[in-house]
This record gives sequence, C-alpha cells and structure tokens, in this order.
Amino acid sequence: MKKSMFKNRRVFFATAAIAGAAALSGVEPIYVSASTSVRPVNRMNLIEVSAGDMSAADSLKKSLIGKRLELDPSLSADNVNIDQSHIEMSGFDRNRTGLQTVNARVYLDSKDPAARSVSCSYFERATVLVRQEKDPQLVLKADSVTVNNSDAWNPFQYISYINDDSKVLPAIKVSGSVNMSEDGDYPVHYTAVDQQGNTSEATITVCVRTPQEVIEAREEAERLAREEEERLARVEAERLAREEEERLEQERIAREQEQARIQQAMAYSSAAGSGTGSAIADAARAWAGVGYYAWGGANPATGADCSGFTQYIYSQFGISLAHNNLAQASAGYQVSAGEALPGDLVVWDDHVGIYTGNGYYVSAMSESLGILEIPISWSIGSGAYWGIYRIPGAN
Repeated sequence: MKKSMFKNRRVFFATAAIAGAAALSGVEPIYVSASTSVRPVNRMNLIEVSAGDMSAADSLKKSLIGKRLELDPSLSADNVNIDQSHIEMSGFDRNRTGLQTVNARVYLDSKDPAARSVSCSYFERATVLVRQEKDPQLVLKADSVTVNNSDAWNPFQYISYINDDSKVLPAIKVSGSVNMSEDGDYPVHYTAVDQQGNTSEATITVCVRTPQEVIEAREEAERLAREEEERLARVEAERLAREEEERLEQERIAREQEQARIQQAMAYSSAAGSGTGSAIADAARAWAGVGYYAWGGANPATGADCSGFTQYIYSQFGISLAHNNLAQASAGYQVSAGEALPGDLVVWDDHVGIYTGNGYYVSAMSESLGILEIPISWSIGSGAYWGIYRIPGAN
C-alpha cells in the first residue's frame, strides 16, 4: 500500500475551492490528515533570485517549498510534487534589483496519483534579494598606454565602456600611483562596483616616457652647459695662472729690491769706515724698512733685536758694544736733548736705538714692524726713558 500524507482519510476536491478562497483572506488553512492538525511555520526567509532568470517565479516557488520542507516535519519531500505545485504572490518584481518583501500563497500538490490535485496550501512572507545576473562590465581602451613625461594623467579618459544591468552606472575606484616626472611603467587598477557589491576589475600599464625631441633638446642643453662650464673653468684657470705668475713676479721683484737695499745698506755701512756720528745715523737709516727683527739677533740682514741692531751698526765703524741696551748706555755718557747729535744712542729701560736728528731715531722694533725710523715720542711701552747717550768715538 502506498504511503500518503493523509492517513486513513480521503480528501475531497472541494478542498481546492476552500483553499482558493483562503488565498485572498487572512486565513491560512493547512490540509493534513483528519487525525493531525499542523499550524503554519511563519518565518521570514531570505531568498536570492537572479534578475536575469526568466523563470524567477518558478525559482521562487521551488525555494519557498524547499525551505518549508526543511522546517515543517509534517511534510515529506517524497510526497510533494514540487513541479506540479503552484504559487500566487504579490510584491515581486524581477526587473527591480535589491531587497523585496514578497507575500506568497503556495499550493502543494501530492505525488500520490490517487490523491486530489491540491493537497494543501500555506501563506509565506519572504524577503527576496533580486541580484544582478552579471557583474558590472568594465572595458579599458588598452592594456597599456604611453604618455609623455610631465604631461597630465587622467585615469578616467582610458575607460572605453562601463555598464550594469541595473541601468545604474557602477562606481569606479582607481588605485596605483603614476609619477609623471620620472620615466617608468606604472600599473593602475580599476574596480567597478555595482549597488549590490558585485565587482569587475581591469588593469592598465601606464608607460611614462620622455619624447625623443625632449631628450635631444635636454642632451643639447646639457652639452652646451658642459661646454660653458668648461670654458668658464678654463677662463678661471687662466686668470688664476696669471695672478699666480704676477704674484711670483712681484715677490721676485720685491726680493730683488729688498736684497738690493740690504746690499746697499751693508755696502753703505762697510764703506762708512770711521766716519762721524752722521755717518752712523745714515748707516742706521739705510736699514729702515729693509732689515728684519729677530729676538737675540745681531744682523739686520737676517734679523736683529734693538740692542743687536745698534751693536751691528756701531761695529761697522769699529766701535764695539755689548748686546744689551743698558750696558751700551753705560759705555758712554748722557747728553741733553739740546746737545744730541746724529749717531748718539736713545735709551729706555727695555729699548735702544740710534738718534738720526730732529727728534727721530732708528731701531729694530718687532717682528711685525721690522726696523723703522720714528719719533722718539712714539716709543711708548719701552719702559722708563733714560735719555740720550754719546758713545766715545762716534761724535
């Protein structure tokens, strides 16, 4: 004996008419066996259908029945003819994507040929997501594009075609950095996103290149810049060479002139013999601006200090003096300023020189000043002024 949804009871065809009337009212009768009464399973179901499904209503019917069979233990998939069952619904539009609330009356048909055509019905309120059949379409003009270095880069001008079945253009996201100031290949990624979150992706390689004429112009400018730099370097080198040559020549002339003055001073001193004090003064004056200062030295040609200088000058006239200013003063006697004669010694605590007349004297001053002829009054800082001393044999 065949198994049946309805135990020990034959269900009459009049049930179909009652079920049809219930579809338009709030009543939800469920037809089962006389000994079993099952209340409807009222649950909000989420069912996805494709906007491109030409049999969307049939797909929705199968989904609703399948979910009912999963949730209602009083129903058996072995006894329900899903293909022959039918559905009446409101609130469903296959051409409108997104979420929809659908009210459906489902009429189940039994697989038992001896049973009536409509075995039972139930009401279902379901949430239906009508989704795109396809992802959004995104087509770029090429897989790669070459652009000139330093030109402007607009990624959107390389989109050839974009479309979506919803008739609403998808959003475009662009990622990837292009350095238009540096030659190179830069990948740029495009992503099209529709309202349901479906995506399509495409990639283009941006080849940044410097135009040949720009390269040639840049190379020419660099060549000219190098040539100008080399020319300026040559001019500068020539200038420095001339300056160095002039400096060396000036130093040579200065050395020769200085040597000539030294030789002249030495010749003058040597030729002075045993002359008067004026000759001593002239011999000392001959070294002014020529001779060198050196602490402890006694030769103005190589370097002499103050007492070494006076010792040297007097020695040229056959007069021997100690290498000490106070000892030199002690070798003679003091005279007044009115009695002073050229060739006398001018003495301080720490300094000594040779009087040249008219309040002036010559002395070895310092390394920086050398040998100078200056007024006696300028020798400040030389210690206490002793006065003017005359050396026997000089005047």
